[in-house]
Amino acid sequence: MKPSEDQSLARSRSVGCEAAADAVLRVNLESLPELRRNPGPGVGEPLPASFLKHADEQTVAGLGAVYRAIRAAELQATCFRDWGVVAAPRFLGRPAMAAALLRFAAEGAWGVSPHLIPHRSLHSISGTVSQALKIHGPNFGVGGGPTGAIEAILSAMALLERKRLPGVWVVLTCLDPELPPDAAGHSAPGTQAVGLALALTPASTHTSRIRLQLVQGGSSPAPQSSAQASGFDLLRLESLLQLLHAPRNGGDTTIVQLLDAGNRLELSRSVDFSETRSLGNGRINRSPSIAARRSALTVGVENRT
Repeated sequence: MKPSEDQSLARSRSVGCEAAADAVLRVNLESLPELRRNPGPGVGEPLPASFLKHADEQTVAGLGAVYRAIRAAELQATCFRDWGVVAAPRFLGRPAMAAALLRFAAEGAWGVSPHLIPHRSLHSISGTVSQALKIHGPNFGVGGGPTGAIEAILSAMALLERKRLPGVWVVLTCLDPELPPDAAGHSAPGTQAVGLALALTPASTHTSRIRLQLVQGGSSPAPQSSAQASGFDLLRLESLLQLLHAPRNGGDTTIVQLLDAGNRLELSRSVDFSETRSLGNGRINRSPSIAARRSALTVGVENRT
C-alpha cells in the first residue's frame, strides 16, 4: 500500500525538557585575552591561567557563557559529573584554518601549529567544557554550520530521554558578524565572539523555568528543504530568550518556532502572577490570580494568525 501523503493525519509526538539556567555572552575579539585568562568563577577549583591558552575564540566565549549561566542560576554547588555536553559551533576555527593553509603552502607541515586540530575541531568546545566542569558523561559536537542550534537541542533531548542523564549543557557559539579574515587569520575589527549556554534538565514542577517542547508531526506546512529554512540559529534563539525573560506582570508566554516538515519547537515560561493575603499567623498565602494573562508568538517558516 502507498502511505498517505496527508500530513494532517500523522500522529503528533513530542518530547520536552526545561532550562535550569541560560546565559548569553558577547565579547569583542579585542577583549578576548582577558576572558581567555579568566573565563569567570566556575565550579570547584579555579582553572589554570593557561587552560584556554590555545583555545579557539568560540570556545572561550562558550565556556564563559556556561560560567555566566551557572552564576546567574546559583548552580555553583551543583555536581555536574554525570551530565552531558553538546556543543554546536558555527564554522569553528575557519579564520585560523585559512591562515594555516597559507602557511602550509609556503612552509610545509612545520608551518602549521600542532594545536590547530585539538582546539579548533567540532568536538573541541564540548571537550573543553567537559574538562572545566569535570563532567564524565557524553560530550560531542554537532552541526558545525547554520543548522547547528536545532541539532544540538535535538541531541540534548535525546540524551535526556534515552540515556536518562540528569542534565545536558547545550553550548552554541559563533562569530558575529562573520566576515572573511585577513591573511594572518585575524577577523575584521568589531567582530564579536558569541556564546549561548543552556542547562537542560528533565521537566519538573519548577513553573518559573523556561520549558522547551519539540513537537513532531500533526498538521504541517509545506515541507522545507532543510532546517536552515526556518531561520533558527544562535542569534534567533538569543532573541527568543530575551522575549521570555522580558519583565511581565504575570501569566504564560509561549513562543512557537516553526521548523521544517511540520515540526516545531515551543518555548514557554510561566511567571507567578499571584494574590497575597495574610493568614493572620505570620504566614503568607499566595494563590494564583484568575486574571493571569497568556501570550503567544509564532516565528519561523510560516506565519499563522
